[in-house]
Amino acid sequence: MKMKRFAYRKNAIAMSIHPATAAMLMYLAKPYLKENAQILDPCCGVGTMLIERDILVPAREKYGIDIFGDAIDMARENAALAGEKINSIHRDYFDFKHEYRFDEIVTNMPGAGKNKDLQSVQLLYDRFLKKSLEMLEKDGVIVAYTTLPDVLEKATRKYQEYRILKEEVINERENSRLVIIQRL
Repeated sequence: MKMKRFAYRKNAIAMSIHPATAAMLMYLAKPYLKENAQILDPCCGVGTMLIERDILVPAREKYGIDIFGDAIDMARENAALAGEKINSIHRDYFDFKHEYRFDEIVTNMPGAGKNKDLQSVQLLYDRFLKKSLEMLEKDGVIVAYTTLPDVLEKATRKYQEYRILKEEVINERENSRLVIIQRL
């Protein structure tokens, strides 16, 4: 059965979040989202999280970054179909520089799996939080979806500049969580 609400989602890759899941995550995060914000998704894939974020609470600027060039091309097409203006950039987050900081970072965090062992994911989460200190305004928030919440929480505790505001169980079986982190 076709669902018109998510008709913009023409393109997807294996790691893409389902649009209904992204919409639910943004709904749960809504009390922490800022209208007219500047948003960044450092692992944007095909852009679903950014699109759903802007549909729920309109943002001023939206940037999506991904190291997978085909995903960026797909994100551009999905954004156009959704009527969204999103700056989609083919780049590694750790090499990304911007003239201003962002109010929010929304992202579907990479998990362990066939290509990543737990130790490399722990290092990645730590690097992500360190880099995000440069990219996020004070009092800004990270809206993170993860299947490794313990790894994210452990990495967050290393930084006194962060505080976990909320953790919501999304799927107990998959251990997926929505984690809202504030930059102090």
